[in-house]
Amino acid sequence: MKKAIIILGIFGLGLVGVAYYFSHESLKILERVEEEEHIKEVILENETIADESAREELMYGNTFIYQSFDLAQSEYAIVNHCMQNFHTNGKLDAFCLNTILDALVGDFGEEAFINAVIGSSINYDNLALDHTFLDNLFSERASLANALSLGFLNRYRNPNRLQQAFDRYKANVFRSVPKSLYQKVFEKQVVECLSAYKEIMEQTNKKTFFEGIYFKADTQNLHAQYWKYTFWKRREMEKNDKILYAILTEIKNHYSAQ
Repeated sequence: MKKAIIILGIFGLGLVGVAYYFSHESLKILERVEEEEHIKEVILENETIADESAREELMYGNTFIYQSFDLAQSEYAIVNHCMQNFHTNGKLDAFCLNTILDALVGDFGEEAFINAVIGSSINYDNLALDHTFLDNLFSERASLANALSLGFLNRYRNPNRLQQAFDRYKANVFRSVPKSLYQKVFEKQVVECLSAYKEIMEQTNKKTFFEGIYFKADTQNLHAQYWKYTFWKRREMEKNDKILYAILTEIKNHYSAQ
């Protein structure tokens, strides 16, 4: 029986929390240790164990989900056609992209897909943000998983849908991403984006401000350095900048309060 298999990397973010649990527990022991040098040694050893445990859990745990569709079922017949087109051309037209996404999200679940995208943005070798994540998403030769991830993210450019999804799943996401992981991977980007937004809002002439930003980015090849500003320009054009700023602020406040 023919089957089309779509592979998406689903990283067990919750498993990272298990490793970092030991970090929290070790603090109770450290409070009873008086020698400063010994404390430093214990902290260093604990961090090493936590990092190794996190990577081991992700490597040997249920890291990947293999999503299969039985093409004998008439409802998935179009998926076969779209898959054949992708393997031939390396691209998905809008119809095929949405067809496969609808089938995946319907069978797999919206929240699981969100977790997959979050997991795909993490470099698990050193527990940091994977800076190749965006490049891979927008690559002209993107893999099927990346093409589907980008198509999925594009659905949340609508501000109302973005807010609804955040309100629906934020509690589970906060539980899945412990503070220690947030600090290692996401905190720097969240803080920089929020700071850039405030700086933009303080400008008396935003048009001139952005003209200068784009000129420096283009002429000096510093797009990565100025991304935190151009990011907000794109969000303004999509009319979701205010909602996204509120969401990022809530995320920052949530972890700061812990």
